[in-house]
Amino acid sequence: MLCSAPSDSIINLFLGSPDAHVKPQFLDSEVQDILTRITGLNLEKVFRPIKQELKPPKYKLMTDAQLEEATQSAREQAQRLLKMPPVLPERKPINDVLSEDKILEGMDTAKYVFTDITFNIPHRERFIVIREPTGTLRKASWEERDRILQVYFPKEGRRLTAPPVFKEENLKVVFGQDRHEDMLDLCQVQFEPDSSEYIRVHAATYEDLEKMGKYDLLRSTRHFGGLVWYLVNARRVDGLMIDMLQKDL
Repeated sequence: MLCSAPSDSIINLFLGSPDAHVKPQFLDSEVQDILTRITGLNLEKVFRPIKQELKPPKYKLMTDAQLEEATQSAREQAQRLLKMPPVLPERKPINDVLSEDKILEGMDTAKYVFTDITFNIPHRERFIVIREPTGTLRKASWEERDRILQVYFPKEGRRLTAPPVFKEENLKVVFGQDRHEDMLDLCQVQFEPDSSEYIRVHAATYEDLEKMGKYDLLRSTRHFGGLVWYLVNARRVDGLMIDMLQKDL
C-alpha cells in the first residue's frame, strides 16, 4: 500500500526525481488514482445527514440480491461525490489597456462596463471591457469579471461580494469548530479554482489541518486529495504518513 512506503518515495512519486524534466501534475491519471485510493470510501461519512427539515424515514424490505445492488449503487454514487476539485495555478493578472481616449476624460464620474452576454460562449472567452472616467478603455480584471458574470449568469450559492467568513480572523473561528470541510465547500462555490482567494483559503485550511493533525476531518471527502497534494508539494507529508501508519490505512 502507499502508506507503507517511505515518505521520500511518495514525494518522488508525485514530484518526480530531482533530475526529472517533467513533474507529475494533479490531473495525471496515476496521481489521481493514488489520491483516490488514500482518500478512502466511508459510505456513512459520505452520506451522513445534513441539516435540513426533518422528514419521516423510509424503510424498504429487500432480498440479499437487492441489498447488494443498492449497496453497489451507493458506492458508485459516493465515488461521484468524492470527485476531487481541480488544483490549478493562480491565474495571471489582466492589465490590458485597449485605448487612451483623452477626449472622454471627465465626461462622467462612473465607470462603464461593456459585456458580451451572448449565450453558449465559455465565460473565460467573454469580452468584458471597462471605460474609466479618465477615458481609458481596458479589459476587466479577474475580480471584476467574476462579479459581472455573477450578475448576468448567476451561480447558485455564489454572492457578488465574498462573505466575511473568508477573512483571516474569521477563518480561525471556523477552524476552531472543526468545520474545515464546510469552509472548503463554501470556497468551492464562491471562488474560481484559479483565483487568489480560492488558493489562499485552501492553503490556510490545509495549514491548520496539518498543524493540528486533524487529517480525519477531510478523509473520505472530496477535499482529501487536495490536502495530500498540498502537503506533498510542500514536502511536509511526514505527519500524514505517521497518521496513516498509526491507523493502519
